Amino acid sequence: MNDKDAINAALNQWLTSLDSGNLQGMLDTCDPEVVVANENTPTTIGLDAIRDKYAPRIAALRFKSGFETEHLAVYGDFAVLIGHFEAQTTNKKTGEIGGGSGRLGLIYRRHPDGSWKMLLDMDNNA
Repeated sequence: MNDKDAINAALNQWLTSLDSGNLQGMLDTCDPEVVVANENTPTTIGLDAIRDKYAPRIAALRFKSGFETEHLAVYGDFAVLIGHFEAQTTNKKTGEIGGGSGRLGLIYRRHPDGSWKMLLDMDNNA
């Protein structure tokens, strides 16, 4: 598998894990030093912060997410992935539909075993 395919596979694992409520599957795609800077929320750093952020969301909501790549480039042991995301949520108790869409910038870092892990997740909503 080439680098771009491996990065896309890591992103797809994040998305399918989110959609299936598999928090550990999401965490497995993240660098231990992952930084998340999402619009209108405090910046979080590290796997525990990801867990704390997503565990209540996964408990309360069902997700259906998508991503369309606009740009993917590899720079040595780092890669930049830019695109558009879309997420639909359904409240598990009320059935209320929500979600959002926007642009997403991701940076991945290659690990010594050759795997690519998300190092930065930064978005803005449409």
